Amino acid sequence: MPNDRLIRSVISASGISQIRCECGRWADHAVEEFLNMLGQDPDSLLRKNWMEGHVLISAFFMPSAPAVAKIMMAALAGEHDTLRREILLDSILGLSDSDSPEYLQECQSIISRGVWIFIEEASSGRSRACASYAFEILQCLEESEWVQMLQNDYSDDIPMRS
Repeated sequence: MPNDRLIRSVISASGISQIRCECGRWADHAVEEFLNMLGQDPDSLLRKNWMEGHVLISAFFMPSAPAVAKIMMAALAGEHDTLRREILLDSILGLSDSDSPEYLQECQSIISRGVWIFIEEASSGRSRACASYAFEILQCLEESEWVQMLQNDYSDDIPMRS
């Protein structure tokens, strides 16, 4: 990982190793497995929802969700190829909305600190998939001013759902 030292620091500071995962292990195992797959075999992450049963069940966040949001944001801060960036943005999108209010506000607060990363990604023209994920994250965060700007000025670059 390009910013492995930062990610390791955030993992340590997040306290995730002291949170029980839904599978019964310590919650840091899910993040460690995700980061290993992201580094070695990102294609495998496209075929499964790595958070299911660990960070969330259906669309309900588990106690580790805020810590995972911090770690995903730290990972996104590094330079990645398009596939890895797409996977990180998809994971962050999964932490941007929930069917249950528990942990949602905390996750959104963490993710909203990166609003300019999402605006830049959505407007960059590098990847339509990444732009779409970034745009959807902004919608989940209810960043209506920036969503409107992107709709007005970048609609050709962002595949938007109606």
